[in-house]
Parts: sequence; structure tokens; C-alpha cells
Amino acid sequence: MVRLALFLTQILFAAPQAHNNVDGEYVKGCYLMGDDSLISTLSVQGAAWKYSHVAYEDEKCTKAYLTYQVNYKVKAVDRFIDMTTVETSYTSLTEGVTEALNLINWCGFEDWKTGTPKVVTGLVCDEYKNPDEGEILYSTYQIKAQTPLLMFMGTASSELDGKTPQTRYQMTERLPFVKQ
Repeated sequence: MVRLALFLTQILFAAPQAHNNVDGEYVKGCYLMGDDSLISTLSVQGAAWKYSHVAYEDEKCTKAYLTYQVNYKVKAVDRFIDMTTVETSYTSLTEGVTEALNLINWCGFEDWKTGTPKVVTGLVCDEYKNPDEGEILYSTYQIKAQTPLLMFMGTASSELDGKTPQTRYQMTERLPFVKQ
């Protein structure tokens, strides 16, 4: 009986550790964020986490026009993650958007090319200040162990902006990333 209890305890406590390795590709299907329709992907390879957000002209996410990507170096302990910015970039996906970005000198550039990423780390683009290289976002995440695996990422709240360990995100987004 003692051996059985010990064995069941080991299984119980070992099970969550099976999901410490979250490597893989995740997708958050078409959703609205403000005025934008987005499909977001998260690629996790060890400490290298890459977020890509593709913006669409329509609510059904059929006409892509711009990609925003953030590359992070991540340190994870339990459900807490410290996300250090490595690089941020935008990629214009249509000739019309490329022409518009060049016309307004977006992010301080007038040499945008369709399909070519433009590194914007630390720059201001349309009133949004991209994170600086080395800037850390203190966040959290939760894994729902099912098939397919679901990952819920941390999100800001009115008191918790993720800029320091003390103001680490505690809440998670409602929509998960789904492992592919």
C-alpha cells in the first residue's frame, strides 16, 4: 500500500513536468484586437520565442497586409516568464501598403519593400514605441494539458504592466495559442 501511494505521488507530481517543454508552433486563429483582425503565431524553440501577428483587411482574415514580429529570449520558471526583447520588425505584405508606408515615412523609413522585414526595435511607429533590445517583459503563461495543447499568455491589467518583476502580468488572455 505504501509503495502504491508513493508511486501515485510520483506520477502526480511528475505529470506537470511533462509540459515544461513547450517547444513547437502555436496559432491563435482569426480574432479582433481593437480595429484590427489578426492571426497570431508563437514559435517556441527552447529560450527563443518568436511572436508573429499578421494583420488583415477583413474580419475573416483573408486579406493579409502587414506582419509584426517580436523575437524574445525567454527565461521560464514555473508559470513565470521573463521575455527579453531581441528584435522587432514589420513586413509589408502588399504593394499598396508598401507605397503608403513609404509615403508617410513610417517608423522613420522611406525605403519599405514588399515582403522584406524592416527591423524597428526601439523605434516609434505610429505612436507605438517598440521595445528596446534587451527590454524585459515580465509575464506569465498557463498550459492546458489536452490535445492539442493550449497555451494562454499573460496580459496587462490596470495595475500590472509587466515592466518590473513586481508588476508582472498575473492574468492570462482569454484566447489561447493552440499547438499545431
